[in-house]
Amino acid sequence: METERLILRTARCGDEKDLMEIRNSEYVLKYNCMSKLTAEHLQEQVEKDMKSDDTFYIELKDNHKIIGMIGIEADSLRYGVNSLCLSYYLGEEYSSKGYMTEALREIIRYAFEEKHVDVISVRVFKDNMASRRLVEKLGFTNEGCIRRCVKGYGDIIHDDMIFSILKEEYGMSGCNAAPLPAQFS
Repeated sequence: METERLILRTARCGDEKDLMEIRNSEYVLKYNCMSKLTAEHLQEQVEKDMKSDDTFYIELKDNHKIIGMIGIEADSLRYGVNSLCLSYYLGEEYSSKGYMTEALREIIRYAFEEKHVDVISVRVFKDNMASRRLVEKLGFTNEGCIRRCVKGYGDIIHDDMIFSILKEEYGMSGCNAAPLPAQFS
């Protein structure tokens, strides 16, 4: 998949070079339920991602550098509902430039229009204000907070905010609109 500035694609051999610094950075680990990976484990992860239809590496069109990742998985909080949950991260130097907004718009379009899901959810640690603003800007509704829900990196226990967007809200939310210029994202 492509957007104005990005390519969203499956993993390839060699991606671990770009991904290692981003994936293991304090910036990314702070708000994700992950631990640091060794080079060997990251290589295994990339090989696993190469076989996945639901893991998208975010690549800049202009220099083909990997700047982040988006994962699509079953929504573990819903039962018997055609729903998916998104997870994502982006390297610190690429944040606040509209890249994740642009990438998630395309993934949301893909999930609703090609995978035909009825609900997309996102879980965001309560203190991750940037991610909360991002999903709200994309039209997601705050469904509530599960207090002391996730033990994250550094053994910090986070409250977990739950957001969702319904298929019928998708056209009204601006998710399927053209990407915003970076200065407005």
